[in-house]
Amino acid sequence: MKRPSLKLRLALLVGVLGLLQAAAVLAFSYVTLERELDAQKRAVLRDKAQQARHLIDEMQDGTAVRDNAFKIVELVTGHAELHMAVAGSESGETYVAFSPEAAESLERLKNDTWQTNGFLAWQSRGSATTMLSLATAGRTRNSRPYEVVLTVDRSEDMRLLQELLITAATAAPFGLAIVLLSAMMIVALGLKPLQTFKQAVGGISASSLTARLDTARLPSELQGLGQAFNSMLDRLDDGVTRLSQFSGDLAHEMRTPLATLLGRTQVALSQSRSVEQLLDVLEGNVEELQRLSRLVADMLFLAQTDHAQSALDLQPIELDREARQVGEFLDLVAQERGVSIAVTGKASIVADKGLVQRAITNLLTNAVRHGTPGTEVLVTVQSNDGGTSLEVVNQGSPIAQEHLARLFDRFYRVDSSRGRDLGGGTGLGLAIVRAIMTLHGGTARASSTADGEVRFALFFPSRGKNGVGSYTH
Repeated sequence: MKRPSLKLRLALLVGVLGLLQAAAVLAFSYVTLERELDAQKRAVLRDKAQQARHLIDEMQDGTAVRDNAFKIVELVTGHAELHMAVAGSESGETYVAFSPEAAESLERLKNDTWQTNGFLAWQSRGSATTMLSLATAGRTRNSRPYEVVLTVDRSEDMRLLQELLITAATAAPFGLAIVLLSAMMIVALGLKPLQTFKQAVGGISASSLTARLDTARLPSELQGLGQAFNSMLDRLDDGVTRLSQFSGDLAHEMRTPLATLLGRTQVALSQSRSVEQLLDVLEGNVEELQRLSRLVADMLFLAQTDHAQSALDLQPIELDREARQVGEFLDLVAQERGVSIAVTGKASIVADKGLVQRAITNLLTNAVRHGTPGTEVLVTVQSNDGGTSLEVVNQGSPIAQEHLARLFDRFYRVDSSRGRDLGGGTGLGLAIVRAIMTLHGGTARASSTADGEVRFALFFPSRGKNGVGSYTH
């Protein structure tokens, strides 16, 4: 079953709200009008009762009241809805009653709940008409008590109120339809900026990630969403660009050893070779295969770190001790390059021992590879309140500033002709270092001076993510 659109749902909600508001206004109007009409009728009855008493008080007795009935009836003449009756209080004798309703009102006066100078609402027996009566008492000139009952017919008021309800009920469907249509137009206009998002999303593809939303033209409520959307596109664009560049670099890196393997093998097979010659070809092929194996292993490691699939085996480790062990492992290669390795300082961290060893190995391998023969590679470990750092400094060729920011990129080399000695570098060593530091919540930085001092620094914060970092003694 198809779900209703957001526009329809919002329009229905607005329509229901409008209907409730209309019902509330109608109820308020009905009650207000009813009270106003009732107040008007009560005011008329009070006014006429006061006039009747003023007139009857000047008459001698009940007989005079009958004889001067024409004067009394003038009070209600021209008011078809008004009815008047006068009766003696002691005898109960009816002096005058100008209509059946007036006579019936005198009967109602005998009701125990109706007090003199009070109002009584009742229904006439003949027509079930709503009546409102006011009874008031007075005395004639000879002190004979009497009661005047004034009654007003409220059927016209009831008809007016009923017509109000009928009119409202009749107009309600049309009003609701108008409200719904208006609400749909308003909601459609309000949701129009979302079409911008729809068009932007529809135009996104792997080859087209340059489009951005103009957040300045969006409503304030959507500007945050627009900025987040643009940031997402920036990340996607950067990721696709890096992936494309990475794929090209990977193909380039793999093409060289594969071409070497293919060429050596084809040459070996082109004519008869001795066993020694074939063994020499196979030894060369093994070296290239080992390079490919390291390249694939490094690629798998970087893929795992990129997708946060590497689980850290956290444990307390002595950073200076790990640096010395790596230095001893690389000592023979360093001697061949005419470089020495020295470690100073002392600090402990909580980290993944294997990954930290790999990061230090990559930095020292890079320092030995590019260090000037006869110089020393210095590893310095130190701690402070902010965390723990490990710096590897070597003397070599200065690195231009534009290269420093990209040293940790995959397959990036300052000199593409370098880096294939010392076991055959894959061009991923420094990228792996940065990935390891990212997993530990730390950072990796590089700097170079004009005199050729190259410095790589690893920083482990005191409180990295997942509890990784240095700790105090």
